[in-house]
Amino acid sequence: SGPQDETSRRVLGLIDNGTGGNPLALPDTAYAGTSFVATVITWGSPCNQADGAKVVAAGLLADVTPYDLLAPPGTNCITGIREFPRPVTLTFLSPGTATVRLHGRAATSDTVTVAHSLLVLPQ
Repeated sequence: SGPQDETSRRVLGLIDNGTGGNPLALPDTAYAGTSFVATVITWGSPCNQADGAKVVAAGLLADVTPYDLLAPPGTNCITGIREFPRPVTLTFLSPGTATVRLHGRAATSDTVTVAHSLLVLPQ
């Protein structure tokens, strides 16, 4: 979790800003039992900041939920949208086709899930 002051608010990350950007970058392959890093991108005001991600993994499925800290109300901020990338470490223990599901907010709806698959090879 990142730094917070009393008026910042932690929210589910915006992973679909309506422009078609890819919020999840991960390798095509990984090795069973070996950690690898995926990059999760959220979008928001230049005054916001990334605030980590929750990872829940079981078998060949990983659910990733990114969070952002919103700037305090009344913050004087330039307009625009910027990316907030953050690394997420994942490990799949057995070989096969793994799925990473990214859960977040969308510009046009409350929540959205983006899924990507990768091949997990034996050690």
